[in-house]
Amino acid sequence: MDQNSISCAILSLSAPALTIIQDKAEAATLAREINSYAASLRDQHPTRFGFFATLPSLTDIPACLSEIEYAFDRLGADGITLLTSYNGRYLGHPDFGSLWAELDKRNAVVFVHPAQGPVPPLSEPAMPGPMIDFPHETTRAAVSMIIGNVVRDHSNVKIVLSHAGGTLPYMATRIAYQAGGSPFIRNKSAEDFLIDAKKFYFDLALSAYEGPFDLLKRFAARGHITYGSDFPFAKRESIKGQADFVKGVSNELDRMTGEEDGAKAEGWEIRRGNALRLFPRLAERLGKGEVDRQMNGM
Repeated sequence: MDQNSISCAILSLSAPALTIIQDKAEAATLAREINSYAASLRDQHPTRFGFFATLPSLTDIPACLSEIEYAFDRLGADGITLLTSYNGRYLGHPDFGSLWAELDKRNAVVFVHPAQGPVPPLSEPAMPGPMIDFPHETTRAAVSMIIGNVVRDHSNVKIVLSHAGGTLPYMATRIAYQAGGSPFIRNKSAEDFLIDAKKFYFDLALSAYEGPFDLLKRFAARGHITYGSDFPFAKRESIKGQADFVKGVSNELDRMTGEEDGAKAEGWEIRRGNALRLFPRLAERLGKGEVDRQMNGM
């Protein structure tokens, strides 16, 4: 973090999370231990860390609801992490309705990270799933949440898609205009689909390069792009290059628009401001003075 001028980070447990644990009681116990440990790291370094709570598999909704209550009310979590699918069901599946209702009631931030989906992974070593399949899994989950009206019916939830939204910014118009109003998506016009697609938030993990960034910048609503690193899975040199890219392109964006006065600057929003609005508990710990001092960092 210090090497890349990253002043604070939100911790999360990546795929496969707890889906590999078959015993429901064991998964619930481990989720509690992980979240308590993450909270202890936050408490030791309150201006450096926040955390997304880990849930048991969504195959056990009662346990998930219990952990949501504990994580938010007792531990002060900044949000939760969900995987793109569970046992072949993407996040817009009706079985997850009570989970989304609880998250909506809490105005929760939900970080969606891809995992291996119901399609068997390729056996080709040159095409590993995390590099090739994961972006498509994010898109499938996003489309599922749009078609299942999760985005529209639970508008208090702020959903952050990792890796610049996978392939969604590229695919959204194709899906909207080919499937909108068809038997595939009966309940939405193309315009409705795109309105909902732009309600997502997006992090820049593994995507802070000129092409993906330019596409996402044109697609996403202002205020909906945040920095992300994917450490420790991403290579250190890759993280450095992407962090430098974000700082450079966001500074240039501020100069081009003439917005270099803090909270009104779009580049600063991408580096830091959008995250502070998403995570008010973290912003409160940092305090305005800290925010002002860190304006030139991440």
